Amino acid sequence: MILKNLHNFKRYNFIEGYTPILKTNKLILLIVIFILVLILTTSSGADNMSLFRIGTGGQTGVYYPVGKIIAQGITGSNISLEKTEGTGIQKYISVAQNSGGSIDNVQGITAGEIEAGLVQADVAAWAFHAEHVFKGNDKVRGVRAIASLYPEKFQIVTRRDAKVQSVNDLRGKHISIDEIGSGTLAVLRIVLETHGLNEKDLKPVYLKPVFTQDKIVSGELQGFVMMAGVPMEAVTQLLSTGISLVPIAPNMASLIEAKYPYLVPGKISAGIYPGIPDTPTIQVHALMVVNKTMDEELVYKITAALWSEQTLSMLKAGHLQGKSITPDTALAGISIPLHPGAKKYYQKYPKRFNASQLK
Repeated sequence: MILKNLHNFKRYNFIEGYTPILKTNKLILLIVIFILVLILTTSSGADNMSLFRIGTGGQTGVYYPVGKIIAQGITGSNISLEKTEGTGIQKYISVAQNSGGSIDNVQGITAGEIEAGLVQADVAAWAFHAEHVFKGNDKVRGVRAIASLYPEKFQIVTRRDAKVQSVNDLRGKHISIDEIGSGTLAVLRIVLETHGLNEKDLKPVYLKPVFTQDKIVSGELQGFVMMAGVPMEAVTQLLSTGISLVPIAPNMASLIEAKYPYLVPGKISAGIYPGIPDTPTIQVHALMVVNKTMDEELVYKITAALWSEQTLSMLKAGHLQGKSITPDTALAGISIPLHPGAKKYYQKYPKRFNASQLK
């Protein structure tokens, strides 16, 4: 089962410390594949090990580093084939996989290309109801939630010298609006529509932030947008260039919420990015989702691994946003039904999780 997925391995992060593998670096790719095959052909047998792939996003967003840590928690000690009580899921190795984002992850889960994905709550709701970008696609209605992770903030980042003080000032600007298939692009279209604009009013390019940094520094691009947790590496890397965050006025955020209930008013607090003041915006919860057809016992174990002390400690130490991932908010902002395996886990520990929020 694992070996047939090795051709995709360049997109995976196996464990902390491995860097994503580039097509041009064939030697590293061969070495990693050799190590993987060596591990999987021990006495446990390659056929007894399975991959659990988690769709994330771009490398300079938040989905990828958070997904990578969750994958480590699911894998636990299986990387050395030594089972330690309470760590990881036996016979499973989990990997974080780069993707276009929320919409891409929903489609990947539906197609069986990944087992789980990090998805915006609004995008998950669109999929469950086969509406908006998923209109007429009943296959995606099978998405089910494992947990709510943290609130994502809509971030409109521009060069300070572009003098963009409002969403309307984006008109005519060279802005990267993320890839087709991303939740960011879907939300941007909503934001623009609410302001009487559309993406044709901009001079858009469709790139992940990792591919925009040099273009923004040089002035070829005047900004980018991203729905992500904070702080986001793609923003902090540009602080020395001189950047601003463009606000979404609270009255406009309320109009958006009235039409799209899971997109709610929020703010990026002063100090998250040094030198940038409180910035009103909209936000949505990031969910971990799977297909409803996934085995109930496996989902129960995945949920247990996610909320284990080991995984929570790694999340807290590994990324600032990881501190927001707590049992207290595990069921906050969930826009679709829980998978029965996840629901079974939460019901077992009602004092740790707010059972009144179960769906």
